[in-house]
Amino acid sequence: MSETVLDVRGLRKRFGTKFAIDQINMSVVDGEVLGILGPTGAGKTTTLRCIAGLHKPDAGTIWLAGADVTHESPMVRDIAVVFEGFNLLPTLSVFDNIAFPLRSPLYRAPETEVRERVTRAAEDLRIGHLLDRHTDQISGGERQRVAVARALVRRPKLFLLDEPLSSLDLKLREALQIELREMHRRRGQTLIYASHDFLSMAAIASRIAVIDKGRLLQTGKLFEIYADPAHQRVGELIGSPSMALLEAKVRDRMLSIDGYSTSWPLSVLRLECLADGSNVTVGFWPEDVELVTTGTPGFSPVTLWATDFRGRDQAVEVHFGANRVRKVISIRTEFARGASCFIRLDPAKAFVFTSPNGDRLRPESGHGVGAGVTR
Repeated sequence: MSETVLDVRGLRKRFGTKFAIDQINMSVVDGEVLGILGPTGAGKTTTLRCIAGLHKPDAGTIWLAGADVTHESPMVRDIAVVFEGFNLLPTLSVFDNIAFPLRSPLYRAPETEVRERVTRAAEDLRIGHLLDRHTDQISGGERQRVAVARALVRRPKLFLLDEPLSSLDLKLREALQIELREMHRRRGQTLIYASHDFLSMAAIASRIAVIDKGRLLQTGKLFEIYADPAHQRVGELIGSPSMALLEAKVRDRMLSIDGYSTSWPLSVLRLECLADGSNVTVGFWPEDVELVTTGTPGFSPVTLWATDFRGRDQAVEVHFGANRVRKVISIRTEFARGASCFIRLDPAKAFVFTSPNGDRLRPESGHGVGAGVTR
């Protein structure tokens, strides 16, 4: 069993009267990449800054490698941090920027070892040919690689990467994602990687912690979250496209999705506790929504609203009632805006959330609809 490197319990941090994070609980084991996924303002950076010791939490504990470091200085936590900004020293060369932490009083290493470790980190990130240049002589993408190399040149207990790729263009971001993943595979360091970008997160993280408005909504491997999303907001933040969230209402013990021609008995959903008149949100992963171009028994008519070509496939958005579904389909399927098409929603693959707070409604007995067993 892997050793726990980080254990955070009940972490809270308030700025003024507002909690930036509230009751954050998470752990990271040796060699793992934990991704913290959430939109801007969700609390990702505050969480990392508390872990690093740059913010003092109002409540909670932070254990690093078995030691309580909640009130310890950042200098003694043995954590390396890469924030979104480069924070490079313009008066130093690329080599000296990367070497900077190895020459600090706390982590000073012999100069022969400094050169060896800087060279290895630079080669890992493909910037070995830039070591003699100053940072104002290299591109933004290269500066980001220097910032990452400066963190990785040490061998701390934990690395914290906060939106390290967000300032890069798509090609550079994808290239550095691959390099980070391969470098982690070779070195086996323990990382926390925070980002608002689901695709970037999915490419790197072993597990994902979904955070929003300072609350940790769910933690798990990606397939676990897909199979059993705990909150409507999780469905909004996971996936590309993300979960289709459809307005629905209970009438005469039947669940009716606005604009969809078929209603389902509450007994099929195993949610018979729902009262008539209840408003809920029904979620479907786009992969579970069937779409055809011709009328077919069991399919409901919808209208094509938009098409987005993505190279080898296309993302289409269809509207029905107050609802919309975005789904990736073959590029060979030809659509025109405003055209009629048809979808089928399988109640066995539905996830039902309360409205408006978004909590997941669980089937009342056994593994039923939305419990993940059919996925």
